[in-house]
Amino acid sequence: MEIEFIKTSPTENMTILVETQIPEEKQLAIAQKLIAYHSVYAEQAGFIQEPKDKRAAKALRMMAGEFCGNATLSLAAWLMEQKNMPMGERETLLLEISGANKLVWCEIQREAQGYYGKIEMPLPISIQWEEFLLEGETLKLPVVRFEGIWHIIVERQIWGETAKTKAEQAAEIWGPKMPPAFGILLWDEKTGQMEPLVCLKNTSLIWERGCGSGTSAIGAFLAVQAGKNVSLQCKQPGGTMGVQACVNEGEIVTLQISGHVSIVATGKAYIL
Repeated sequence: MEIEFIKTSPTENMTILVETQIPEEKQLAIAQKLIAYHSVYAEQAGFIQEPKDKRAAKALRMMAGEFCGNATLSLAAWLMEQKNMPMGERETLLLEISGANKLVWCEIQREAQGYYGKIEMPLPISIQWEEFLLEGETLKLPVVRFEGIWHIIVERQIWGETAKTKAEQAAEIWGPKMPPAFGILLWDEKTGQMEPLVCLKNTSLIWERGCGSGTSAIGAFLAVQAGKNVSLQCKQPGGTMGVQACVNEGEIVTLQISGHVSIVATGKAYIL
């Protein structure tokens, strides 16, 4: 089977956008093959579709139906690439994205090295502290729930040098009480550094180089915790993403992330 694709690098969160129209029931299996090391190789894949809402420029369905901020930025960048957007020009558009209950606003600007984008993220359904058990120890951790993905925030110092190993163990043990897509975010508030481990149940467990929804989860949590608006740069293995969270009476009212995207490849993949 011949698959037309675009490969993007939003903060090195390598993403495949599939242009070939694939039935939804086959998308996950094809995506798993595309992201594999012996194929196009990436951290995630999404499928470009025609939107149901005609106000949207395009639609994107992620491989497991989850929401992904970086894939949203990637689609916006690709649409501007097709239009040959001039250097320095900026444009806003609406996109229909899986895991979001309304159209996603996006602003994208052409730069010398690709694109710089900003998107209005879906607001969290809830931000609550919950108890988790790992190796006989009970941890009380914040869980930020979005419609398409949940994120558990863990202060990295809790697990120290074994943090990544512990997070992988936790993903397996805590998985049954989590939704199909969830993340464990190792967060260091002193340095502003985050390492995101993202799990798609029965599909993948990946240390992502950058995570848009994870970035927004950090911003939302810090804003609610502080009881005031928050704007910060979230350092990740693949680079830095910005997040701005505004609160009113203890509730998140707006949530935006921003970051750089580059188009690294387009072509055809062959799936057996």
